Amino acid sequence: MANRSTDVLVALRFAVLPKRYIGLTKKNSTFIQKQKAVHIGALLLSLILTGCTTQNGQSSLDTLAQVVVPEVKVTDYRYAACEGVWENYQPNARENALFWLRMMDCADRLDPATARKQASQIQIENWSDAFQHSILMGAAEPTIAERRKMVDSMNTFSLNFPTAIRPLLQLWREQQVQTINLAEANSRFKRLQQDTDNKLDRMKEENARLVFELNTTSRKLENLTDIERQLSSRKQITNETEKEVEAVDKKQPKEAAKTEKPVAEDGNSSTNNPSENERNDQP
Repeated sequence: MANRSTDVLVALRFAVLPKRYIGLTKKNSTFIQKQKAVHIGALLLSLILTGCTTQNGQSSLDTLAQVVVPEVKVTDYRYAACEGVWENYQPNARENALFWLRMMDCADRLDPATARKQASQIQIENWSDAFQHSILMGAAEPTIAERRKMVDSMNTFSLNFPTAIRPLLQLWREQQVQTINLAEANSRFKRLQQDTDNKLDRMKEENARLVFELNTTSRKLENLTDIERQLSSRKQITNETEKEVEAVDKKQPKEAAKTEKPVAEDGNSSTNNPSENERNDQP
């Protein structure tokens, strides 16, 4: 019975294997057909594109790029004449940053009087007039108040600045603001320096006055010292004189007493002698 069952299993195995093989072969054939279809589609697409490439020696892709990104021509004003720059009011020129850079270069070549005269002739009605006026005034050595007016004029038309030259206009305005701040700082420094110099001068004058008073006081003290010294010396001399006078006064009574005694004795002898004489004269 065991041998029969094993034979049946072997027979079944050999019966199933051909079916699996057939299924795999069918799947492989389907995959190969799909790959062939993809390759054929790619080949057809490439043929279609190659058929569209040659058109006046230019591909359709290049034509499409030219349509999407048009070529923009920018006029170079770096070598333009200054006379033409001042009188050029064309919008395409006024919206060109190179045009304004050339105008700045031309303004730097003008003397201050000429630049101020040309700036006074401009009627400010829009942003380009304000910018041109500020460029000319910048070359005319303006005062701080005039620079403030230039900045205020630029701020008035700031919303109308073209996008293409907005960075240039903002840089110019910031430069004017920094110049104003620097001038104000220099003015404050000069005022502070002047105040310091005035204080130093007053201190020097006060010092000179104090030195003069000190010298005067020193001389007065020296004079007082001399006077005191003289008075002390005189007082000493006076004391010595007084002592000498007192000593002399003390000596004089003694000498007077000594001199009076001999005189008294002489007087007594003389008085005694007449009595004797009288005695001698009597009988």
